[in-house]
Amino acid sequence: MKLPSHKKFLSASAAASVLLITAACGGGSDDPADATPTTSETSSAATDGTSSATFKDGDYEGSGEYSNPAGLSKVKVELTLAGGKITDIEVTPEATNGTSKGFQQKFASGIADEVVGKSLAEIKVDKVGGSSLTVQGFNQAIDAIKADATA
Repeated sequence: MKLPSHKKFLSASAAASVLLITAACGGGSDDPADATPTTSETSSAATDGTSSATFKDGDYEGSGEYSNPAGLSKVKVELTLAGGKITDIEVTPEATNGTSKGFQQKFASGIADEVVGKSLAEIKVDKVGGSSLTVQGFNQAIDAIKADATA
């Protein structure tokens, strides 16, 4: 079958779009073991206006949620602040889907190395252990903690 040139162009554009979307969503395997481990990247200053805020020492808890291919997932964050710095942190995976829970566990196992000792004001994580979606819930929980801890 011979397609007119404009239909060939549309078909090629549609195919390219599908490939780009698949690549952006991480297509392929849903196995967290296949995720490429990366280190966390934290910004040097907060982007939510708290960079000059003073935070009260203490124990704080927050939670966040995010959408992923399996639906909505939640993550809980508990941390201790002393002198405005994080001295201890625990992330509790609350996903119900096995794949999502695996990514959250991978994230939880690596986050302390990335944020303990840093100022709460500068924490905004981009990625830990290939868990690019979990960070959305984590950052949401951190924002809630910042609001609670502001002196």
